[in-house]
Amino acid sequence: MTERPIIVNLMPHGPAYEFAPGERPDVAWPRPDGSWVGFWRREWPDLLGASVLRAGAAYDWEVWQPDLRADHEYAATLETGVVHRLFPAVERLYRRGVRRWPGLYSESIRRRLGTLRERRSLLVLHGFRVPFYGTLLGTLGPDRSWPILLVGHGMCTVPSTELWGLHWPLTYLDLALEHGRLRRELTPVDAVTAQSAYAAREVSKVYRGPIERLTMGCEFDFWRPVPDKDIRRSLRAARGIGPSTLVLFASGNFVPLKQFDRLIEAVDRIRGRPDVMLVLAGHGDPRQTAALAALVGRLRHPARVLIHPFVADERLRELYWIADVYVSTSAAEGSSVAVMKAMASGLPVVTTPVGETWERMRAHGVGAVIPVRDYTGWTRAIEEILAGAMPPALEQTAAQAAYDWPHVATRCVRLVEGLLGVGRAGG
Repeated sequence: MTERPIIVNLMPHGPAYEFAPGERPDVAWPRPDGSWVGFWRREWPDLLGASVLRAGAAYDWEVWQPDLRADHEYAATLETGVVHRLFPAVERLYRRGVRRWPGLYSESIRRRLGTLRERRSLLVLHGFRVPFYGTLLGTLGPDRSWPILLVGHGMCTVPSTELWGLHWPLTYLDLALEHGRLRRELTPVDAVTAQSAYAAREVSKVYRGPIERLTMGCEFDFWRPVPDKDIRRSLRAARGIGPSTLVLFASGNFVPLKQFDRLIEAVDRIRGRPDVMLVLAGHGDPRQTAALAALVGRLRHPARVLIHPFVADERLRELYWIADVYVSTSAAEGSSVAVMKAMASGLPVVTTPVGETWERMRAHGVGAVIPVRDYTGWTRAIEEILAGAMPPALEQTAAQAAYDWPHVATRCVRLVEGLLGVGRAGG
């Protein structure tokens, strides 16, 4: 029997223990000190792999993740067929330009890749500007027989673009040197994916090979509009929200990039006594979470904001179902899965002009756009909605064609098959 190709997805970061201190991960192994080594199932390569395997692709799909807590290799096979492995890792300094920057390094991953030399394989590197990848690619050697795909996450901004900002003099030299290093490191890569048109343009500044478009996705069979008004009314009543209240919903990791503090302040600045509530769901490290809670306590109108603990699946869907509008205020984005879920749920979206979801909204003439840094403009946009100017939502068929996992999986399989068919660049 012919051995199936193996798709190895290498992650750029470890499990997000700091976002859930003391919490048991979805898949976990106990440690002597009472903590856990483990991972959560929501990572992009796990979800993508589940969809690819569900589509019938005959691959072995593995996710390899460096982990500072791991003292040896841990592995679990999920019900989807995806194998997720955790490898011991350390933090080390990498010279990207003049200065050194911290990043993860895993000798165990480097050694494990050496065992794949005789097997039909595809190495998928998730993330852009990851120092470990440069080191790893430099050690693989010219006899590598399998192709490499780099999957771009986030905005994929290259160092030369950052040169246009205001920096200390040494930073300009640092960025210029990093740009050249990044260009050299990407030479062995056979293809790169970018989520948005912006990201594709950025990648083209350092990479001369094929650049394909690939976004995240969500399950449209699960993320769907609220079935009827009675369910919506009941879910609202359970949270003390009236049927006439304008509910704005936002969700994500509590990190500065999302600008949730600015969104809270924008809602507080709404004039008069409007019937409006912002529901903000997510999690972050204890410092960020406490800062948002303290900010709400200082507002003139604290009753306008409800910070909801992190939830997933059915409980998260309920929050979409009580909402009238989804709001995305991120300063940078690749393709927002939270916005995709809002589109699948039939909600209008108010967003900053970042990421692939905004590019699609612009192409279809739907939603409303708010400036990235003009925070008074955010307040005006909400006031316009309160006055009756509800932005149109993206049509369900258009959203599903773009973001439903089966469609995303089909695009991924087409790319994988092409790479496995031609082998590595120059091979």
